[in-house]
Amino acid sequence: MQAETIIYWVVSALKPFRRNKIPAEKKIRAVELYLKGLSYRQVSRILEISHVTVWETVQKLAEAIYKPKILAVKKQRNFIAVDETVIKINGQKRFLWAAIDVESKEILTVWITTLRNWWVARDFILVVLKSCEGQPVFLVDGGSWYKSAFKSLGLAYVHVTFGPRNCVERWFRTVKERTKRFWNNFRSSDWRGVQRFIFLFAFWYNFVRIHSRFNAPPGNIAEWVQEVIPKLS
Repeated sequence: MQAETIIYWVVSALKPFRRNKIPAEKKIRAVELYLKGLSYRQVSRILEISHVTVWETVQKLAEAIYKPKILAVKKQRNFIAVDETVIKINGQKRFLWAAIDVESKEILTVWITTLRNWWVARDFILVVLKSCEGQPVFLVDGGSWYKSAFKSLGLAYVHVTFGPRNCVERWFRTVKERTKRFWNNFRSSDWRGVQRFIFLFAFWYNFVRIHSRFNAPPGNIAEWVQEVIPKLS
């Protein structure tokens, strides 16, 4: 399924855009070009619409996709890689957390926090488990916050430095390759806007962007829509 078709399907289901003179097809194309790496102004020149319209279009879709806070449907998952990396929002250090299904390569959850400790790690893991049936094994680095978090939850985890856990580190690189083209750090007066962008980017990664291993996106968009729509009604 082509990228524009997938986004059109999601737009039809979530209805994030208000009706105006700009066709929905052009808005969908704007989102696709932006997520592929172009700036707002570059997209505006290609589509001959204002860069403000491009920004509003991306923000509206991000808000609609973020609302149910679901990146992956609940299913059996065997191994999950969890990690965090430092990002900057208006020059202030923040932590971006991510969890990825090692086998399917789906991003299960992304978070931005001001702190990094075992309590935050515990809450993050609890959210990850909402996309899991059974009790998967978590693959983590040597951060002390993970040991305390998993002990408090009674869950299995394995300290892994290389190998299967690399998938989450590669995703962090993918995010930073996208953002470093325009910013030394995220410029936003509200960290929640950054959270929505990261969530939208993860959605793009799961359901639109072609993964070289599968020659298709990691996630199933039909399953996601079926899971999300009842929660929005």
